Amino acid sequence: MTLAVSGPYAWVACKRQSRIVRVVTGTGKSSRIQLNGEPIAVVAGLGSVWALDSGGTLYRFDPATGKLRSRLYLSTRAAYNLWIGGGSVWAADDQGAEVVRVSPKTGRVVARPRVGDGPADMAFAGTTAWVINHRDRVLTGIDLHTNRSRRIAVLPGDAPERMVWADGSLWVTGRGTDLLEIDSASGAVQRTIEIGASGIDVIARGDDVWVATRSQASDLSGFPTMDALKRVSTVTGAVEVVAQSEGRVDVHGLVLAGGRVWLADNSSGRLYDFP
Repeated sequence: MTLAVSGPYAWVACKRQSRIVRVVTGTGKSSRIQLNGEPIAVVAGLGSVWALDSGGTLYRFDPATGKLRSRLYLSTRAAYNLWIGGGSVWAADDQGAEVVRVSPKTGRVVARPRVGDGPADMAFAGTTAWVINHRDRVLTGIDLHTNRSRRIAVLPGDAPERMVWADGSLWVTGRGTDLLEIDSASGAVQRTIEIGASGIDVIARGDDVWVATRSQASDLSGFPTMDALKRVSTVTGAVEVVAQSEGRVDVHGLVLAGGRVWLADNSSGRLYDFP
């Protein structure tokens, strides 16, 4: 369902097969790690690779060997996704209106900040974390020192659900939502950039944000089917098409690692990278 890249390996969470696939990016050779639950997210950072299953269990793997180091049950109503930021691992509770903060040192939950309805993505900068909620469209800020949260604003769009910090602003997109440049303090929209029907996922690379976009038909269906991968200048707002889909390409993960942009399509079992 998501993608992580750590050193020479790409890690892909495969929900239907209840396993994590570990791919050697240089050769394409892969190995499989079977889990008891259905993995829905994977992320690399803080010296480990972390995976989350739909039952709310957090797994920690050695990035070099793929061996399981530990597991932790998060007690969530509906576990959703994983992030690294503020020296911690974070998971979303989609039905619980909260995010769960886990210390990598103790391997324990240290906070459960309240957010809006449907936490979908997080971004981090300095002493603040932000959460975008796809159902009520609320942008929430979290003080990383105190773990206190505050409601910042309601964002436009049908379901803003993907977000990244770049060039001093938050960049948000999602179903029925163009690419929005958001003031992180007030939640005000600074720019709206036309990228097509909507964005599936967004990452930052230097002075650009990269966004995988949908067609109108795909946006209405809700599927993560990409029509193009686009690069947007955070300075000028200029949009450039990096690649267009030939046939069906579904975006189940978009990450920056090793100076390259990586995209996973679990529907076809393909891993793409872009220099």
